Order: sequence, then structure tokens, then C-alpha cells
Amino acid sequence: MRIKLEFTSDKEIVIRSGYNSLIQGLIYDLVGSIEARNLHEEGFRFEKRHFRLFTFSEILEKGFFNKENHTFTFGKKISFLVSSPVEWILKQIAINSFKEETFRLGKNLLKFNAVSVMNGLSENLSKSQNVIVKAITPIEVHSSFTSSSNSKKTYYYSPFEKEFSYLINQNAKKKWSAYFKTQCQYDIEIKPLFRDKTYETIRYFIKDKKMTVVKGWKGNYLVNGEPEFLKFVLDTGLGSRNSQGFGFVEVINNFRYEDERK
Repeated sequence: MRIKLEFTSDKEIVIRSGYNSLIQGLIYDLVGSIEARNLHEEGFRFEKRHFRLFTFSEILEKGFFNKENHTFTFGKKISFLVSSPVEWILKQIAINSFKEETFRLGKNLLKFNAVSVMNGLSENLSKSQNVIVKAITPIEVHSSFTSSSNSKKTYYYSPFEKEFSYLINQNAKKKWSAYFKTQCQYDIEIKPLFRDKTYETIRYFIKDKKMTVVKGWKGNYLVNGEPEFLKFVLDTGLGSRNSQGFGFVEVINNFRYEDERK
């Protein structure tokens, strides 16, 4: 399930680049203090992992990017999408949107304007096990390790490496187990429908004055899996760092597909 949130301002809305953490913070504010703290600190647990089981899009309106100030300038209205398989998260966000007169996003003072429920994925998925999705925000999967000099390194996989699909599948199965408290019997497979690095994307996640450089991939993908599992995974987000705004996808087609590259 996914919802669209709209906010307005009396002035042009100016937001720094790497604004994902600001949107994330606004979402937690809308969830509510107690629930947000539990969601952030505990989430849905599986073994040593904590999953928040939501993701969100970038700001849907086109902004002007100022290279000198590293800021985006929008008009007086912005909107973004929030997606989750967890009904109470989206319900809390929708209800609490009406409770406050103003919300803060960076240095901007916003007024809530509207919330709308978007068409569910069920209608698009039907009974097909193959769907074409478009990455609205970058999909990223990575491995962390310690180098010989004892420094922590992160390796980001590309869609052309077999580990990309494998790790997305393992991540999705853990999310399922964390939410339903049962072993996941399903699998998904993801293949890029492009051949080069055109869709490689660098994003900056800035929080508490710490900047994390994240490499992910946009573009279109073929995703294969059982419809029930597909819906859950696409609502949650593909790959890692979903609650930081990565892996938000939309279904753009639904048909029997044969890989033309064979």
C-alpha cells in the first residue's frame, strides 16, 4: 500500500541536496513520537536485523538545483509517496497529518494539504509472476568488510553482478520473516533491462552532520516471484536502506516476458 502526501508553504520551498534524511524525519514525526521511536529503534526484528518496512519516493515536483549552494528550490507545494506493507504505519501517518497546523522540513515551515491513497499493487500484479518495475529511487545492495588496514569498507553491487539479485532476494526473505514471524518459502529474482552504467546513481544521506555516500541504480527491471511475495516486497522496497528512501519502485508493465538477451 502507498499514500501520497502534499504540503504547501507561503514561500518557495528550499531544501539542501541529500534531503532524504529530512523526508525520513518528517515521516517519523507523522508516525507519532512513541510509535516512531519504537519503529526506529526496534522495527521488525529478524535475528540481528531490524527492518522498518517502509520506503518513500523523492519529491515528485521538479526543483531547480543551485550548484553553488547545493540546494533545490521548489515552488510553494511539494509532494512525495510513502509505501509500506504495514497498514498501521500508513494509517498513523494519514491520521497525524491532520493533527498539526505546521510541519518543519529543514528550514521550511510547511502546512499539510492533502493525503491520497494510491492504486494498490494488487491490481497490477494480478496472478502474474513476472512484472516490470521502474526504480523511482535507486536500488542499492552492499557488503561491508574490514580492509587489511583495519578500515571499514563498503562495496556496492551493480545489477550486472549475480550478487545483486541474490542479496535482494535474501533481504526480502528476511523482511518477510521479520513481519510474519515465519520462515519465508518464497524467492524473487531481479534482472536489469538495460546494458550499461547509464542508471548508476550516487546519493548522499546526511544526518547529524554525517554524510554517507550511497551508490544505487535506477532504471527498469524484470522481477519474478509469487504475486503475494512480490506485492509485499514492492511495498517494502527493493534492496537495502529502504527507510532512508532507497528501493522505491512502481510497476510499469505486467506480462509474460522472455529475456531477449538469451
